[in-house]
Amino acid sequence: MIEPKRIGLTPLVAQQLDELLIELNPDPDSKNETVKLVKFDIYRLAVALGIKENKSPPALNDKSNTVFRVNELDPDKTLFTVVECLDYCPNETSIYGYIEQLAEQGIKEFYEHLQQRGELPLADYLLDKD
Repeated sequence: MIEPKRIGLTPLVAQQLDELLIELNPDPDSKNETVKLVKFDIYRLAVALGIKENKSPPALNDKSNTVFRVNELDPDKTLFTVVECLDYCPNETSIYGYIEQLAEQGIKEFYEHLQQRGELPLADYLLDKD
């Protein structure tokens, strides 16, 4: 399957990601490159948590926001390799398409938690529940 060179989010979730960035980086004087890296990190975290929880995200219906170059977001192909090795990706979806779906679902969840609790529940995600 041909892998995309760019991936992104739906317009609604891209807006939610921007709101998360404002919440995490309230300093308006922050350098653009710094914000870009944090945006990448939130995207990667959403993907990693989706992989950890073996989520089955839905396909993206309106993916008109393809702002991330795959070679910048996943320069060493770590995300690609993990998804490929775990064989989580449906056959009809490219691996980076699946990664994009995981990011979409995870960022939605981050945003909903932020709206409900006023903070990101990182401890809930990162600590073992056993």
